[in-house]
Order: sequence, then C-alpha cells, then structure tokens
Amino acid sequence: MQKLDLNNPDTRQALLIERLETGKILVALDISDELQVSPDTIRRDLIALEKQGVLKRVKGGAIPADKALSPMMERLKEAPDWLTKAGGAFSDLLMNSPSMFLDGGTSVLFFARQIPPSYKGQIITPSPLIATALLEKQIEVILIGGTLRPLGGIATGAEAIRSLSKSLADVAVLGTCGLDPDFGLSADDLEEAAIKQIMAENADRVVILASEEKLNTRSAHQVIPCTGIDILISSGSKEMTAVYNAFEIEVRNV
Repeated sequence: MQKLDLNNPDTRQALLIERLETGKILVALDISDELQVSPDTIRRDLIALEKQGVLKRVKGGAIPADKALSPMMERLKEAPDWLTKAGGAFSDLLMNSPSMFLDGGTSVLFFARQIPPSYKGQIITPSPLIATALLEKQIEVILIGGTLRPLGGIATGAEAIRSLSKSLADVAVLGTCGLDPDFGLSADDLEEAAIKQIMAENADRVVILASEEKLNTRSAHQVIPCTGIDILISSGSKEMTAVYNAFEIEVRNV
C-alpha cells in the first residue's frame, strides 16, 4: 500500500473531508497528533476547507457544513411534526411557570400556541410572531425590541440585550440549532446566540426543545454548556439522549 504524503495539504485535506462525510467532528489537536503535523498546519487546512464551504470551524476544531437554514418565515410552512406528540411534556411547565422567557423559531412558536388563554403569568419574548400568537389568546406579553434577524425571527442587538438583562423569569424555553454533550447548546447566528444566552442566564430553569436531527450536532456559536440545561424535550430516542443524563438534565422523550 502506498504511503500517504501527509506533508501535502491536498492529501491531509482529503482525509479530513472523508471524516466529515461520515458526520464526525474534527478535533484539531487529536488530528495534529494522529497525523504528526503541527496544530498550525491543521488550522490552515481547516481554514482552507471552510473557504470551500466543506466545513464550519468551531472552537477546537470543525464540524460538517450544514445546508443553509432557511429564514423563519419560510420554515413556518413546515410545522415541527414531532412536537404534536409533546403535549404531555409541556403540561407541568404551563401550569407551574409564573413567568417565562420564550425564544424564537418554529418549535418555540408551537410551544407558545399550547399556552391556554387562562394563563395569567408574565411572558417575555424577542419574537414578534410569538407575541402575536399570544395576543390572539389575549395573553399579556412583553415584546423585546431590537434588530430583527431573519433566521430565527427574533430581536437582537444592544437594545434587546439591555432589556433582557433587566428581566428575570422562572423558565426560559429555547429552540435548538445544535446540541452536543461537549459543546452544549449552540446557534447558527452569533447575535441570536447572545439573546438566547441572556435569557438562559436570567431564568431559574432552562428548557430546550430539540428534534432528533439537532442532537449531537454543533452549530457555530455556543449558547450555554449542558450543565446550564435543566430539561430537554426531544424526539430523539432514549439511546440518543442517554448521554445528557450525566449532566443531571431531565430528559423527556416524545
């Protein structure tokens, strides 16, 4: 068998692409040790592949590049079917949460639509769509202002951060771009990640809604580590979500 020339960047990058195609996360230091090249060499390889659109660099390595996520208004045409089975997983949250932060995205919008008109607590959200859904039920809601991001349909920026930093809630219900045991909850958009983070930090409990395909994947920007999550509601199997039990997360499989 011909020995690979690992001093050739094309050879190294071809190996990295092979691993990415299997869905593996690339850990830069591990690859550096395995291929016996410097970490800077691997970093340059990752930068080159990111420019080609093959991968997305994250802290410590890289993940496979996702297909571009469509804007929120486009995703509204496709209801999150898995959540239609999650009614029982929501019931205690809706009954025992005098105040809630609600993130944006289709999953959290579905959750908001399950809130009964009799709800008398305080709801704070940066999502105009969620605020409107609650208004239709005559539920009082505080709408956070800022610059709207098309991806998640939530307000972002300094004004939104200031408003949320002065607010507290019993529960923060957050949507998911990626959830990984080592990287935690992550988001595709940096500005949206900051909004999710401040809601999580200012809530007593953090609830994550994650479909099966979002589990054990990473997006570009970390929101919170798994140690900051209290409840995970997911369509993933018990086998897929078992790893999160180590973080004392209450996992509700639906």
